[in-house]
Amino acid sequence: MRKLYCLLSLLYPVSLLAQTNTPACNCTQVLTQVSRKAAENYAGWADKVTPKTKPVYTRLLDSLHRQAVRTTTDTGCFTLLKTYKAFFRDGHVQVAMRGTITTAAPETIRRIALTQEQARQQLTDPARKHAPLEGIWETPEGSYTLAIVPDPVHADSLVGVVLASTNARWTPGLVKLKLAINSGASHTARYRNAAFEEESVKLTQTGNLFQISGYGDWLRVFPQAMTVAERQALSQKLLPIEFRQISPQVAYLRVSSFNVAKALVDSMVRVNQPNLRRTPTLIIDIRDNTGGSNSSFASLLPLMNTNNFQDIYTYMRTSPDNIAAEEALITEARAGHWDTDSVLNTWAADVAQAKAHPNQLYRMGGTLIRFDSVLTNPARVAVLMNDKCYSSAEYFAYYAKQSRKTTLFG
Repeated sequence: MRKLYCLLSLLYPVSLLAQTNTPACNCTQVLTQVSRKAAENYAGWADKVTPKTKPVYTRLLDSLHRQAVRTTTDTGCFTLLKTYKAFFRDGHVQVAMRGTITTAAPETIRRIALTQEQARQQLTDPARKHAPLEGIWETPEGSYTLAIVPDPVHADSLVGVVLASTNARWTPGLVKLKLAINSGASHTARYRNAAFEEESVKLTQTGNLFQISGYGDWLRVFPQAMTVAERQALSQKLLPIEFRQISPQVAYLRVSSFNVAKALVDSMVRVNQPNLRRTPTLIIDIRDNTGGSNSSFASLLPLMNTNNFQDIYTYMRTSPDNIAAEEALITEARAGHWDTDSVLNTWAADVAQAKAHPNQLYRMGGTLIRFDSVLTNPARVAVLMNDKCYSSAEYFAYYAKQSRKTTLFG
């Protein structure tokens, strides 16, 4: 097993990374390491492994250890670890495979012999009716080229067959996608990710573009290609932050991720300050925002402020691993100028205080975020959100709830 990671995020913004670099897959060793790291570092451990749930946890871990003995592949061990992490039912607990994996695709992955020329012939065959989703599609960065064609075995289904990929394990002919034929824009599909895991996903098509929830966009290149207008719309969508003046009465601000430089969001707000000051209604769109840093949205808070914002207290699991990870994160934040020196110094002081209370769930006090005034405009703020908002995006929604002029939708 070249590199198998378990990423366990904490309630405090810290991440734990467990890693093995063993020359051959030893799933028992990896599972032991990951379960030990979770017990020692995961901030939610005492809430998840209680006297009531511990027998269930113990039975699961024993069962997985028995399976691990018989597991000899990276993908097999990865699937086993995902079963382990599912016990915690916490989106901040994640496992991922990274590094150079050279083994071939599992034999269980379906294969269909299909060349690009054969796909083009099928897609331009005038003798049959073509489903709206059929075509040759690519990811924006060109990492995959997929032919979506009728399933040669199941007449009521479409399959997405790999024609080319920058992932050497996803060789031409492997089936990456399967879905039922329908004439609508929304589909429920079975999709295999880069690690060959099969997932049920929602696929939504708009013209020569479709999106797989959680996995991004695909562009059609044959037999139709994206129009100039579609490409412009996609380019706009891929921007991490966007401002539009919809009308004299309504402004729209979209932030697709809080994993962007604070200066970028600050600059967007500053440049559009004249528009914001004369527009009564502001829409802040954080749909599909998977989080990042709370400091990124600092300049958005004054736009919603009515009675300041109370930050809740935070618990930190003060294990040696977590303290070391937090100190490394502060060093990275200083080098990258993530925030002002005063904010970073306060962060460092909080970690130093927590470090003085080792190996416990240490409570760090909340603060009141104060503003000197309430802006006349925007007078009304709508925050759009969905079930793909995580971490710092959830924190932003928490602050938005405290504003008397803000309404959350979603």
